[in-house]
Amino acid sequence: MTLLVTLRGDARARGRGQAEACPDQAEAVRVAIRGRLAQAPACTPRMARFLDAQWDATLRYTPEALEEIAGIAEGFSLPPEEVFDFLHLGCLADLAAAPADTDGCSAFVANGVVAKNRDFRPEHAGLQRVFQHEDPTWGGRRVLCLGSLGAPGAWSSGMNSDGLALADTQIPTADHGPGVLRYFLMTRLLFACGTVEQALTAIASLPHAGGGSLVLGDATGGAAAVELRHGRVDVVRGAWVARTNHYTAAPDPLPPVAHSEARLTLLRAALGGDPTQDPHALLATHAPVALCRHAPDPSPTLAGAVWDCVARSAAIAAGAPCSTAWVRFLPDEAGWREFHASA
Repeated sequence: MTLLVTLRGDARARGRGQAEACPDQAEAVRVAIRGRLAQAPACTPRMARFLDAQWDATLRYTPEALEEIAGIAEGFSLPPEEVFDFLHLGCLADLAAAPADTDGCSAFVANGVVAKNRDFRPEHAGLQRVFQHEDPTWGGRRVLCLGSLGAPGAWSSGMNSDGLALADTQIPTADHGPGVLRYFLMTRLLFACGTVEQALTAIASLPHAGGGSLVLGDATGGAAAVELRHGRVDVVRGAWVARTNHYTAAPDPLPPVAHSEARLTLLRAALGGDPTQDPHALLATHAPVALCRHAPDPSPTLAGAVWDCVARSAAIAAGAPCSTAWVRFLPDEAGWREFHASA
C-alpha cells in the first residue's frame, strides 16, 4: 500500500484533500470518530464550557486548524464540531478524572534524529498515512507528517523541509484550560519554524490547552523536550531527550499509564550509554520493558517513525517496528518520494 498522501492548498483544501485522495476510507473514518465519541464520558456542563472556550481559543490562536477541520468534515461528510470534539477527547476524559486511553507512545531525539513509536487505538491502523503538506502561505516550506485520516496536520510526529522534527506523547493532566491543543500546536510549529529555538519561542508565546509532551530536534543538532500543561510549560534541552507518558518536571494529580516510567528509564539508560545507536532497533525493543507493544495491549504500536533532521528524510514502519518493513521517504525538488524495500 502507498502510504504517502500529498495535500496541496490552503488549510481547508488540504483537509478536504484527505477524502479526495482516499475515498474508500470515508466510512472507516466516520466509524472511528463516531465510535470513539460514543465511548466518551457523558458531557457535563463543565466539559461543554471547555469545548466552547476551546473553539474560541482555536479561532483566535490557530485559525488554520479550524479551517483544516472544516475541510476534513466536508470531505468525510461529518459535522466539523464532531471532528473538533473527537480531537479533544483526551482533555474531556481528564476533566472527568477518568483517562480512558492507555497510550504507550515513546519518543526521543538524539544525534539529529527524532524517533517515536505510535501506540494508539487499533481501529486507526488502517487509517494511518504519511501526509505531505504544501501551502502557498508557507513561503516554500513543506511538511511531512505521520497521522490518521480524519485528523489534521501532524497528529503524531513530523518534520519540515528545514529539518525541524517533532513527536508527541499523551500525558493525562488535571490542568486544562482554554488554549492551543497540542495537535494544532505541532502543525503550527512545523509550518512556522525552522529550528528548535524558534519552536520554543513560539511555544512560549501561546496559551496551551494542556496535556502531553513534545520532543523536538533540528538539523543543527538542537534537541529539547517540552511538557505541556495549561498553567505551566516545562522545557529541557540536552544532547538527547526522551519522553513517555508522565510528567518529569512535577507530578500531576492524574495517574499516568502504568508502564510509562519503566519505558522512560529504558530510554534514558540506552541513550545515556550510546546516543548514536540505531533508533530503528531501539523502537523494536521488547525487554526488559516493551517499547514495541502488541495486542492485547489496548494501545498497541501502530507505527514506528524515524525522522532524520540533517538528511531531511524519514523512515516509517506502518506496523510494529519489530516485524514491519521500513518505508523510506527521501527528499527531492518536489518534496518527498516514497521508497519501499523492494524498490
